[in-house]
Amino acid sequence: MPFTLLKPDGIDLSQTFAFTGTVTGDNGGAWNKISTNTISSAVNTVEWTGIDDTYKVYVVVCNNMQLNADGGVGFRVGTSSGYSDSGYRYTGFESVGNTTAINGVGNQSANRFSITGNHYNFGGNTNESANLVTWFYNLRGTSGHKTFVTHTAFTEGGDNHAQSVMTGRLYEVSPTAKDRIQFGNIGGGANMDIGDFTLYGVLQ
Repeated sequence: MPFTLLKPDGIDLSQTFAFTGTVTGDNGGAWNKISTNTISSAVNTVEWTGIDDTYKVYVVVCNNMQLNADGGVGFRVGTSSGYSDSGYRYTGFESVGNTTAINGVGNQSANRFSITGNHYNFGGNTNESANLVTWFYNLRGTSGHKTFVTHTAFTEGGDNHAQSVMTGRLYEVSPTAKDRIQFGNIGGGANMDIGDFTLYGVLQ
């Protein structure tokens, strides 16, 4: 008996449907939430530990982080033995809303990856806030470099909107898998009063 394919005119979405079986396909690119650090009282840093090999790419999203004093925000990565405090190499630019000037950013051997405050003050004034997204590539790798890409929108000391866009890496002669990430005014005296930091794993 020949097979005849009937093409429906449409599906009535007001009806209830039951589905059985297994759905397969490519779900690459999906973001899976791991955990959120919500700041409700003054802290200098937030961190995630125990990061494993489930994902090759990790992302941190920060919403409405506010510092109680002028300072910069940055991150670093590490292991249970401690955080890497040298060898961060990065480049990019910063700009601010009251001028069309673009300021270059570059560092060959920093003790952290700095993402605000290289050219502009941040924090201390009422409602000054920073929002950012940072990608961590090859964090668990033992060959190749750990590479970072970050975009930050923040309010600088003159109450102007500012942004930074940067990429970088952690230089290691013998790369080791990292299992922790730390954000904050690392090495400084400013604290974060509020903010939400969420860690995601990205499927490939």
